[in-house]
Amino acid sequence: MSLDRNEALKRLAREQWAPSEEEVFTVDYFRPSDAPGVARLFYTIYGEGYPVDTYYIPERLIEENRRGAIRSVVARTSSGDIVSHVALYRSSPPNPNLYEYGVGLTLPAYRSTMAFARANQLLIKLIGHDGIHGFYGEAVCNHVITQKLSRQTRAIETALQPALMPPDAYETKQSATGRVGCLVFFRVVRDIHRALHVPDRYEKEIRFILDGLHLNRELISRKTEQMDGCGEIDVKRFDFAGVARCTITAPGKEIEEKFAGVERQLRSENYALIQFFIDLGKPWSCDVVEKLHSHGYCFGGLLPTWFGDDGLLMQKHFVDPDFDSLQIYSERGRSIAAMVRRDWEQRVLPEG
Repeated sequence: MSLDRNEALKRLAREQWAPSEEEVFTVDYFRPSDAPGVARLFYTIYGEGYPVDTYYIPERLIEENRRGAIRSVVARTSSGDIVSHVALYRSSPPNPNLYEYGVGLTLPAYRSTMAFARANQLLIKLIGHDGIHGFYGEAVCNHVITQKLSRQTRAIETALQPALMPPDAYETKQSATGRVGCLVFFRVVRDIHRALHVPDRYEKEIRFILDGLHLNRELISRKTEQMDGCGEIDVKRFDFAGVARCTITAPGKEIEEKFAGVERQLRSENYALIQFFIDLGKPWSCDVVEKLHSHGYCFGGLLPTWFGDDGLLMQKHFVDPDFDSLQIYSERGRSIAAMVRRDWEQRVLPEG
């Protein structure tokens, strides 16, 4: 039986681990014996602040890697300490073959070495194998380092999430003073021909984003689709971030009432951001996008293979998106940011 989060944190605090410095290391795929060292690494960098329990609890990390939900790569010293970690892992997408890229961190004493770069190179070799058909990552926009790293993995920008994360998520590293936006990168290496139902209002933006992804897509213009039933929305809450990610699992005549109900509840709890993920493989998707737009939701970008078929991100902020603070490295990224900002300004500023 594994520890819970509080027990794991107490154990880590008691250890008072003193990491080695400038020791010889190798990079390798995760082994069960690495799990305590990964937990120590996360505790050293984030203290008690990392929001995902798994990386503090060795038994849980071992199990998640065993079943393929997480694929970790580490830099391991000759004495067995873990000084760097990065992973591919299943997260929000319904598509089990689309992994998220992230949880990358390195001890300060090893940041001038090749520990993280070599771990990252080994991790990327997994793409296209063992059921990993593609990956996406969320690169912060309070600096451009992770955006450059994402580009090095041959992923490209497809969406922008302004004001996604609270500053508390970066408190230990002291790298952010306000909410942090993220630029979304995708790379898909195994895919098939797919038909997308494209909303007229965002066709130009979707075509721009698809250019460069090298995906076989047929764009179908909007057609009105009868939506029977009541409609169902799956809501995933991230209380620590004040963010909700919503997926329409069934359309219906009452879907707008469902939007409003979800929004009322989350606003009463001071949520900062509500996101909707729309399956563009569904004939009803264009009507849902129009309904969301009429309720104040704005364009966020394209999410290739999110559902198997591609997804469209719509989002509504209850805090300032703070577009002016975003640091964006590439011309393509700046173009997508301009699309997102333009739609937000056209939708929100006339109301203000």
